[in-house]
Amino acid sequence: MRFPSPSPQGRAVQPSREVLPPSRRKARMGAPARPDEVMLRELRVRDLALVAESRVRFGPGLNLLTGETGSGKSLIVDALGLTIGGRGGADQVRHGADKATVEGVFESGGNALVLQRELGKRGASRIDGRPANPSQLRELGRGLVAMHGQHDHHALLDTETQTELLDGYAGAVELRAAVAAAHSAWTKKVDEVGDLERLRSRGQREQEYLRWQLEELRAADPHAGEDAELAAERAAVRHASRLAELGNDSMAALREDGVARAAAALGSAADLDPRLRDQHLRLMALEEEAADVAAEIRRYTELLDSDPRRLEALESRLAVLDAIKRKYGGSLESAIAERSKLESQMGATQDLDGSVAAAERERDRCRAELEAAAGRLTKARSSAALRMQKAVGLELRGLRLEGSRFEVELRPRSEIGGDGAEGAEMMFSANPGEPIAPLARVASGGELARLMLAIKTVGADADHLPTLVFDEVDAGIGGEAATQVGLRLKALGARHQVLVVTHLAQIASFADHHLLVEKSPGPDGRNVVAVRELTSDDERAKELARMMSGGVTAKAVARAHELLEEARR
Repeated sequence: MRFPSPSPQGRAVQPSREVLPPSRRKARMGAPARPDEVMLRELRVRDLALVAESRVRFGPGLNLLTGETGSGKSLIVDALGLTIGGRGGADQVRHGADKATVEGVFESGGNALVLQRELGKRGASRIDGRPANPSQLRELGRGLVAMHGQHDHHALLDTETQTELLDGYAGAVELRAAVAAAHSAWTKKVDEVGDLERLRSRGQREQEYLRWQLEELRAADPHAGEDAELAAERAAVRHASRLAELGNDSMAALREDGVARAAAALGSAADLDPRLRDQHLRLMALEEEAADVAAEIRRYTELLDSDPRRLEALESRLAVLDAIKRKYGGSLESAIAERSKLESQMGATQDLDGSVAAAERERDRCRAELEAAAGRLTKARSSAALRMQKAVGLELRGLRLEGSRFEVELRPRSEIGGDGAEGAEMMFSANPGEPIAPLARVASGGELARLMLAIKTVGADADHLPTLVFDEVDAGIGGEAATQVGLRLKALGARHQVLVVTHLAQIASFADHHLLVEKSPGPDGRNVVAVRELTSDDERAKELARMMSGGVTAKAVARAHELLEEARR
């Protein structure tokens, strides 16, 4: 087997078909799985809570952890959980230590995979020595270990959990993920259409006002500098008579020969004294300039308009421009800029209709994809529900619930959600003749524990997970039911590596590997947790005797040996 490894960037590669344990690949093709092909071989723990240092070896088949209440059995399970990305914090570090370290060593075909986790001020994770993070450990761990605790019994009463269990059994996790992705895409498009429609609705209310403003500006048709030009013309019209009078006076003065006589006299003087030639030339130029100015004044006075109608027109136009300036920024330049802006806004408002139509088409396409994905998930669930009913029913009969009935019903939802068009509800009846009802209403604690074991058993077989961990699987049971649970766990150990924390001797008697968890004072007087394997029948019988009677009496030890013999039959 080639285990998954981190990428050069440290990102763990998700287990693919090629890197799955060979047993899991064969199981998919119908071949039996061999539990020794891939398994958890060793758990190394240092400075975690009460564990100073411990190396726990596991073997194929059924591994049982026993010990007195409070000895630290669940602590070992928690340590394993940390190696596959479970929640942890600095508060779990042993008092006086800087950090806690846990390592899980998985082996297959001579290859090893080491998952390491450190807790402390600076937590760290590693996969085969390469940096990783807890989420990468979780992703990798999903293909190696399934952990089930007592809280899972109560979670089984929740229909969401029941739906997830059915999907896992159906092998429909990818189908469910596809539905979730399609639902997310569809809801985003629904929101987008809603936003555009609200914008369009607001635009329709505002569009008339925008259009009115634009029409006003277009009708006024202002031009840059027009107001200054018209104001000057208005002043000229208002004072046309006075301007004509002053113009005529100016022309009369310029027509007098004063400049010409001065130029002629200075010309004669320049003939006598050349130093006056420059002044003579300047007077000659001045004479020509005076003639030009007089001609321009004449043309100006000829064009003067004192018509009251022209003045009225100018006053009216300037009033329009003044109103436009007041409403649109204080100047003709700002009014012209506002006209351009309004023209763009009107174009965008018209484009909004096309945007809404395009978004609606995309929304409908996403909806069709969602319905198709949900339909595929529904088909997988419907088929798996029947298979699951039969498989769990067989397991329950082996757990001393022969007259029970177990069914999985699909409840259609009014609307497709991120988890599909329906939810699963598991129904149960413990005794013949009793009506079947939802688990939450009819299952006792012991029945619930056995139901969970049955469901997890068939689910693990469907998913072909190598290692299964059960903490408190014996909650609420005893007697013959406990024996049957032990038998089922033993059978499960023939197909998987199974780790179980138990308080019941009947279950512990079926162990292929019996691990005793003990708590005792260390050299510094502080309690420490240690784990050792019980390899002889005498050691195991003493532990079973303690579990049955609380003490190691001859009678209890004899009964413990009987349990061991019965378990081997």
